[in-house]
Amino acid sequence: MGEVLKIYKALEEKLGGENAKIVAEAIESLIEHKTYEAKTKLKEELVKELATKYDLQLTEQSLRALIEQCRGELQAQIEQVRGELKAEIQQVRRELETQIEQVRGELKAEIEQVRGELKAEIQQVRGELKAEIELVRVEIQNVKNELLKWMIALFIGQATFIVGLVFTLVKLLKG
Repeated sequence: MGEVLKIYKALEEKLGGENAKIVAEAIESLIEHKTYEAKTKLKEELVKELATKYDLQLTEQSLRALIEQCRGELQAQIEQVRGELKAEIQQVRRELETQIEQVRGELKAEIEQVRGELKAEIQQVRGELKAEIELVRVEIQNVKNELLKWMIALFIGQATFIVGLVFTLVKLLKG
């Protein structure tokens, strides 16, 4: 409003009081009209840019629907991955069980082979020990026989000595 007053004073000097008042009122009216138009236009543009409560509700519903859709898709993917992992675990379990059975069979075969080898070795050692025991028995029997011969010879020698001694004593006593 201060600007209009300055324009009025300038017009009053050039046009006179009454004409200056008419021109100043016209300018003021024009400024008010242009200001109103500018505000209205700005308001319309702002309203276009601003979201209404209804727009926000629609956006919220849309976002909730999208979230539910994503949740469903993710749940389906989780279930799919869960199924795949379970199948893979079962496959690995079967493979490991097969390998365990294979190793078990190999170890049983190896144990049986070692058992057979040990039995054969035990039989061999048993046979060798029996042969050696038989040799020792034969040697003991030979030693017994030899010892018996020596005892008999010694007995005969002592008996002969005693008989000779008795005859010598008998001759000495008789004589």
